[in-house]
Amino acid sequence: MEISLCHCLFKLYAMQEFLFFRVEKAYIKLKFADILYVQAEKKYVNLVAINKCYTTLCSIGHIEKILPADIFCKVHRSYIVSLEHTIKFDNDFVYIGSKKIPISEQYRSVLKNSVITLNCEANSCQAADNFILQQDFLSKNSFRKNDW
Repeated sequence: MEISLCHCLFKLYAMQEFLFFRVEKAYIKLKFADILYVQAEKKYVNLVAINKCYTTLCSIGHIEKILPADIFCKVHRSYIVSLEHTIKFDNDFVYIGSKKIPISEQYRSVLKNSVITLNCEANSCQAADNFILQQDFLSKNSFRKNDW
């Protein structure tokens, strides 16, 4: 049975939960879980982590291939976001902490298909609370047929 080199490299990438980032002459470990988002600026890419921002000379496409697709999602030609650090999103922006990251129209469906979503109405929770209150009231007060 022949195993291709690409297949072995894919398994290696899939098993790792980090990458090493070159800073001057040293390599620094950066966990995927610590990356908030990636931003492309001309020839450079900024990896914005929880505690620090790292800048490298490479394409956002290269970074996109390295990052695990189940954790990260490209939402704009210049942005890849961490789904773990995403607080909320709407049709126009992803919110990570106080940062608003734009979502381009072509990536809107990609983001929605990358996460599990539920469609809820704002008042549905209130209605559910009222139902629970009514049940609670009925359970505490017994009514006899002739009391009405």
